[in-house]
Amino acid sequence: MIKSLTLYLRRHPALLVGLLASLMFLPWLGLPLFNTKGEPREAIVAVSMLQSGDWVLPVSFGGDIPYKPPFLAWCIALLSWLAGGVSEYTSRLPSALAAIALAVATQRWARRGGASAAASAVTAILTVTCFEVWRAASACRVDMVLTFFMASATMALNRYVDGPMRRIPWGAVALMTCAVLTKGPVGMLLPCLVAGVAGLVARR
Repeated sequence: MIKSLTLYLRRHPALLVGLLASLMFLPWLGLPLFNTKGEPREAIVAVSMLQSGDWVLPVSFGGDIPYKPPFLAWCIALLSWLAGGVSEYTSRLPSALAAIALAVATQRWARRGGASAAASAVTAILTVTCFEVWRAASACRVDMVLTFFMASATMALNRYVDGPMRRIPWGAVALMTCAVLTKGPVGMLLPCLVAGVAGLVARR
């Protein structure tokens, strides 16, 4: 059975990458308490959403409207609602899930680009074990969620530029929309800039 499982994972490197990334991040999220001022600042918005029922204009610290778009708070509030309350674990879970999704997307993008199954898997694991990516994936901040959406949008636009470019790339549009809802206009501008430069270099 172990041999069959090993063979299956070799044939499906994206699943292997997803499992490894899950083991790297998920078991340890709730162990450390909030230790920076940024983490509880993001989590308290989700607490406000769940307590007030206002998911559009919630308040932070009792009276201030948050200055960041609400996507991360929506994710924290939804996961916390399913888990029964906001905690360190549920507050960091969106970042960890975004890192896992980024690892899988990176593997598939590298594989589509011509890398072998092993090389694409190693590329993905090296990506999520870089220090800044690892730190962002284990914190209740917008950085990892934004990174996933922007990187995935860039990959989607890369496929669009390499293809016939006949239709609107709705997948990339949806990913950039989520990026804008996470951080702001930079979530759309940067992927479009990268794709635009790539298109100019390729004379597309």
